[in-house]
Amino acid sequence: MDFASGLASVFIILLALMLPALAGTENCEFCPTCPDWSNLDGWLAKKAAYEQEQKQKTVIQNQDTVLKIQNVKLGLATDKDGSASSNTSKTRTGSFAEALASPVDVLPGDVVLDISPNATRYIEGAININYEVLLDKVGELRPVSEIAELLGDAGVSSNDSLVIAGECLPCGGGPSPAIFAYWVLKYLGQKKVGVLDGSIDDWAAAGLNTSNSSATRPKTNYIPQIKPELLATYDFVINGDAQIVDARPARDFEIRSIPGAVNIPYGNVVVNERIRPEEDLQRVFAELDINRPVVVYTNLGFEASLVWFALTVCGYDARLYSLLDYIERQPKFGFGLIDSDANPNPVRSGSTTTIMVSFQKSQAGTSANHSDDEIKLTVKEGCVTCGWAGFSMGIPGISGKTSGTVQLGSSATASPAGGDAVQDDDGTLHCTAVIKGSDGSETARTSLLQTAGYKFMGLWNADVVPGIYRVSIVANVSGLSETFADVLDVEVIDKS
Repeated sequence: MDFASGLASVFIILLALMLPALAGTENCEFCPTCPDWSNLDGWLAKKAAYEQEQKQKTVIQNQDTVLKIQNVKLGLATDKDGSASSNTSKTRTGSFAEALASPVDVLPGDVVLDISPNATRYIEGAININYEVLLDKVGELRPVSEIAELLGDAGVSSNDSLVIAGECLPCGGGPSPAIFAYWVLKYLGQKKVGVLDGSIDDWAAAGLNTSNSSATRPKTNYIPQIKPELLATYDFVINGDAQIVDARPARDFEIRSIPGAVNIPYGNVVVNERIRPEEDLQRVFAELDINRPVVVYTNLGFEASLVWFALTVCGYDARLYSLLDYIERQPKFGFGLIDSDANPNPVRSGSTTTIMVSFQKSQAGTSANHSDDEIKLTVKEGCVTCGWAGFSMGIPGISGKTSGTVQLGSSATASPAGGDAVQDDDGTLHCTAVIKGSDGSETARTSLLQTAGYKFMGLWNADVVPGIYRVSIVANVSGLSETFADVLDVEVIDKS
């Protein structure tokens, strides 16, 4: 092969390697099946980001489909694509008009509080408190005293007539941040407060003035008067008096929910990024009894503020709660398995082996009264309302702090029924060993007798075919049960 032929061959090989990287890029679109061999690490990073983006799009599409089906079942008006539609321009009346102020109904004496982060346009005369500054560095709502100081420094008084405006565009827009801020101010005892019924575009469309910067007001002293009745406690949830509403998407409700809860996803109370009209909400809440209190929750309680708001303006006695608080306050078993053994092991088929287990008491939870401590609401790190775009707020990553704090839904005094269950010193612990074969089917079970302290033992007649058998321990005490799965393998060998 001469030099020219060799050079041509190399060129053809290089071209073959480059073509996949060039494929699908005519419109500057990323091609997930076209590796860029010149920068493989960079291409792999882009591929991972692309796949994550596609996964999120699929989640949103699935949730939109479920929501459209629910809208049809509720008899709500829908657009051609099946999404909910409604005439939100219809004049609000009664409690709706008090809580939702149209642009033309905002009075000269009202203080407009814009909670938008990084806004470039404001209602003329509006002051700005980015709702994100209500969070500290670890993602918790600041103590009430600090929130009061923030409001006072911005010139907000507890006697002012407030109208909350703004939205979080990076979070997908919509009324969620403003309505959550409304709940916070109501919880602080603000008597005169409402939410702008629309966006700054609606304000401008009404011929009202806007500004490129926010206004300032003289500092004042904000005096909070906490309204604890807006926050449900664990005891209130479990006593059976209240109706429980799970405001998460249907898929989350199906995975886990508080017993007895009904599912009213928060997306059902909004349309075109505004709260639905009263006649629509009456259909959404048709299965609820207006004469009974309602507890509405999501994983952390923030998207639930949308449903709480809609319930309140419809005349319901509603309170916020969080699934996280409910989970954390479930009675705990109180014992941990620290050792398991079998002797002999291996054991010959047809012979007996002694199964031995040891337990240790878990550290008992405390029920300290924090009534003298600063009330502090615990939230997820980051954007408290980013779930608005369709993503439920996940439970992982939540701060586990409890001392001196009150999470959404808890009370200052821990409930005896919640937290780590405290076992009686004379409570009897009962144990059973469950033996399963390699196919997972139960082969035998035997009761274990207490020998000393929290040590137990029992005999198993291994009259089974040779093989590996897995042992799980089922323990019961004071009406609580815990299964410690596959804690021990016992090998059964041939008799010979």
